[in-house]
Amino acid sequence: MTMMNRRLVAAGLLLAAVPAHAQPAPRPAQAPAPADPVAALRAFYAKPGRASVNPFLTPRLRRLYTEQQARGRRAEGVMPGLDFVFACGCQDSDDDYHTRNVYRIVSRDERKAQVAVTLKLFADQQETQVITFDMALENGRWLIDDVSGASGDIAWVLSRLLQMRE
Repeated sequence: MTMMNRRLVAAGLLLAAVPAHAQPAPRPAQAPAPADPVAALRAFYAKPGRASVNPFLTPRLRRLYTEQQARGRRAEGVMPGLDFVFACGCQDSDDDYHTRNVYRIVSRDERKAQVAVTLKLFADQQETQVITFDMALENGRWLIDDVSGASGDIAWVLSRLLQMRE
């Protein structure tokens, strides 16, 4: 064995002898933050149906949503003002409607964005509707700050609906 090989073997043995707690711990894998608001909305629509919307909302909208859920539980009914799914502006849809979504950035700057999502709720129907998401960049993540749309001739804004009381 040459002198260089002996040194490499000795260095390897010394490294292996260092206790595991003295070696740096591997970093936990984290999902990368969406680089743009459309990626954040794609992740929102890809979440399992019963998964919480809270991780996708700004703290302000999350607080309004949580307060309205609590009012709905106390009233033992639907949340006042919100009797539909805000992600689609609907009460009924195909389970996979979100796979047909078309995303369009309406406006964007370094801290805010507005994204229009065109939805086709049922594959066999021609009608579409548009849901508009106001997005905010907070702590390196794009979060939903408000949502608006129209159901028939009635326009709605999520933050206003969440503040309704019976």
